[in-house]
This record gives sequence, C-alpha cells and structure tokens, in this order.
Amino acid sequence: MSQPTSSPNADPNGGLGFVGSGLKQLSIPSPTENPIPYFFTTFLFVVVLYALSPKTSSVRCLNPRKPFEFSNLRAKKLFMFHSREIMGKWFKTAPEEPVRVIADVGEVLLLPAKFANEIKSDDRLTFSKFVYSAFHAHIPGFEGFKEGGRDSHIVQAVIMKDLTKYLNKVTEPLSNETSLAVEEIFAASGSKEWQPVTIREALLRLVAQVSSRVFLGEELCRNDDWLAVTRDYTVHAFRAAEELRLFPYYLRSVVHWFLPSCQKARADVKKARKVIDPLLEQRRALKARGDKVEFDDAIEWFEREAQGKEYDAAVSQLILAVAAIHTTTDLVTQVLGDLVRNPDMIQPVRDEIVTTLREGGWKKTTLYNMKLLDSVIKESQRIKPVGLISMRRIAEAPITLSDGTFIPKSHAIGVSASRMWDPAVYPEPETWKGKRFYDLRSSTGNEHVAQLVSTSPEHLGFGHGQHACPGRFFAANEVKIILAHLLIGFDWRLPDGTEPKIRSFAFSLGQDPTLKMEYRAREKEIEL
Repeated sequence: MSQPTSSPNADPNGGLGFVGSGLKQLSIPSPTENPIPYFFTTFLFVVVLYALSPKTSSVRCLNPRKPFEFSNLRAKKLFMFHSREIMGKWFKTAPEEPVRVIADVGEVLLLPAKFANEIKSDDRLTFSKFVYSAFHAHIPGFEGFKEGGRDSHIVQAVIMKDLTKYLNKVTEPLSNETSLAVEEIFAASGSKEWQPVTIREALLRLVAQVSSRVFLGEELCRNDDWLAVTRDYTVHAFRAAEELRLFPYYLRSVVHWFLPSCQKARADVKKARKVIDPLLEQRRALKARGDKVEFDDAIEWFEREAQGKEYDAAVSQLILAVAAIHTTTDLVTQVLGDLVRNPDMIQPVRDEIVTTLREGGWKKTTLYNMKLLDSVIKESQRIKPVGLISMRRIAEAPITLSDGTFIPKSHAIGVSASRMWDPAVYPEPETWKGKRFYDLRSSTGNEHVAQLVSTSPEHLGFGHGQHACPGRFFAANEVKIILAHLLIGFDWRLPDGTEPKIRSFAFSLGQDPTLKMEYRAREKEIEL
C-alpha cells in the first residue's frame, strides 16, 4: 500500500496545523520564517535561569571568564597554578578593596584584613560548611572531613576542652616520645659525619608519632599500621580533594571512583577502622561489664563528648591526626629552613632552650619561657603561612558589611593575609628576623599579641576569631619540643646550591616535599 504523501493535518505553508471541530486552524511559523518568537522565548528562558541561579557578589573579579566562555575551567586552572601572581598584584595595588576569584573551590569573595575583626564572631558565617564543600564530605574517602565539620562540633570540643586541658601534664611525655622517634628516624644520629635527609618526609614521620602519643597513648602511638595510615591519609586526602575540585560538582560523585588518589584515600579510611574499631569495642565491652577502667586519651575524649550522639570513632581519630600532622610538619620544616639560612640565630635559640630547661625541666611553663624560640616560630609562620588567605567561611544568610560589601547566601569568603607582608605593619617584611616578635613582646602593651598562639588581623597564621585554630596551643608546644630536640641534638645545613622553594597551589602555600637537608650529631649541652 502506498504511503500518503501528506498528513491530513499538514499545513501547506510549512507549519504544523491543529484542526478541531469548530476550531480555527492554528499555524506556528518555522524559525527561518519568523525568528522573533524564538528569540523572545530564549530570552525569557535565560532571564528565568539567571533569576533562579545563586546570586554572586558584584565586586571585581581577579580572573574572570573571557567572552563566550561557558565554564570556569580555564579561570579555575589559571588561579590554581598562578595564584601567587594573581593575589600578589591585588596585595600591591588594591589591598583594601574586596575582590572575587574563581578558585579551585569555586567563586570566593576575598575580604581585606580590615574586615577580620568585623566578621570574626559572626554566626552567619560557618566554617563547617566550608569544610563540607571544599573537602567533598559527602564522598567516600573523605569521611574525616565530614566528622570534622559536624554541627555537633564533637571534634572541636575534644580539641578545645580535652586536649587543651591535657597540656599541663603532657609536656614531658611529648619530649620522651620525641627522643624515641628522633633516635629511630634519624638512624645515623650518633654520626659526626654529615648525613642527607628528605626533611619533610622525616618530619612527617616524627610529627605523626609524637602527636599520636597524646591522642592514643603508648598503646598505639608506635603502632606501625596506625602511623602509616595517618601519614598516608594526610597526603592522599589533600591530593584527592585538589584533583576532585577540577571536576564539576555534579560529576564528582561518579568521578571519584576512578581517581587513584581517591581510591587511596578510601583505602586509608578502611585501614584506620581496622586499627581503631576493635580497640573501641574492647573498651566499651569492659565498661558494659562494669569493670573499673580509666582512660585518658582522645578515644575516651570522643566517647565522653559524644554523649551518646552518633559519630564515627575511627575517622574522628583520623581527622584529628591529619589536623595535627599537616600544619605542624609544614611549620617545623619552615622554621628549620629559616634557621639554617640564618645560622647566627641558632646558637641564641639553643642557649635559651638549655637555660629554661635547666631552670624548670619539661613543663608547660618552661615552654612559655622559650620566648626567643616562640618569636622564631611566629616569624617563620609570618613569612610563609599555610595559605594566602585565612578565615575561610560560607555565608548561611545574606550579609552586608560595614562598607556596603554584600555577601550572598551560600557564598564562600576568605580574609586576606596581606598584612603579614605589609611594610606599614612589619618593617622589611620580606626579611626573616628571628627576634622580631621577641622585641615586640618586650615593648609595652604587646606581651600578649606577639605570642605565637595569639591571633590578629596582622597575623592570621592560626586564623582569627571564634573559628581560629583550636589546636594551636597544642601545636605551639609540640613544635617547640620537636625543635628543641633537633637543635640541641644536631647541626643542620643545606646542601651546596640548595635553596628552599615555596610551592603554591590555589590558596595553599607549602614546602617543597623533595627538599633535602644535611645533619650531623653534636655534643648536647643538656640531656633531653
């Protein structure tokens, strides 16, 4: 049977006709005949789409999209690999002007340091949602960041209450653990010959063991499986987070299954559960039987702070270790590098360490009295903090700042660290001066603000305000103890032709992980 050449409802003029009883035939013209309705419909669609899209800030963008670019990928990569140049130009030309950047974590509103005090206690700005978003807390392998960002704030409570309170009795155990770790890691510690070492790798091992002595006690702090997983997760999780940010948000839940870095992070979490979960179950069984047992470590602190609320014990320990290991290792590496490039400061620091220890032994007050060492550490942190910005937050409501700057709801913000390199604040800011904060601390009214653990808009090394690093008191003590052992026990130098380099990636600043140093044993003025 032959097919009809035209439909009975076809419009001879090329439109699609609709015929009905008593109805007039309608005809819709093709786009080529009458494009105006199509343009109008497209325009309305774009208007509606824009109205429904998240609102952005209207301030200047440092790395905007180019015309006809339909994604942020180019701008995002530009910032990830050239952030220091992009941010440096802002610091030099308009440091008091709020700006935007398209960063690895999305669009971020950057505020000048003058806003640090204004927003420091604003409850509409949340740190936990920033952690959730930036570290993919909804994806397997990143459970530690989910636990660290819980609204119940169990991790924060453990650090601020239990860990800080524990500092009074942990100084000597930390020193003892450092002695054991140094002896093991620097195997040639008795040699008078110069020995090469990849310093960040060695310090990562050292900090992991020393930190675990406080968090898990002697029972687990030398457990090879646990130490390996905390070191590995510190590297794998941050690398995986960075790689995953290259992909659109809606693809990350699929892509992560295939990325080797994400696979490693998931494997690390499984290993952590194998170590922590059996120990926790054993302790809970003892308590259930009514046995009188007392524990004073982070496993018990989490149990107590949770008060029956749901939490993941293994990943809580993991994120606590990561928080301690990552920044502490970076800071010790930076200080050691600054000292070997300024060797005239090493002996005065050694003299202070010896004097204070002879007078007070390993006590918290002794560490407080190491004021020159405190200054040296704070100056190194000023020269190279862990990031170009601090006070990372996400707005839970629309906010208008005192100068009229608008922060849309759900928008990410950060505060510039530019005052740390401002010559109006710190004379010769590009020059490392180990006594800078020691001298400032000696002047009237500056005793508190010049201390390592103090925060201010002029020094955001530990953040500022209600979300300032809660573990900075522990970190300050741990860094001093580790440096005391390394400086009293060894001489240090850089190999000929070696110059430490700072690596930047998006907002982060870090030490070159391949940097080598040389060390040799020296006669100790005092047994540690």
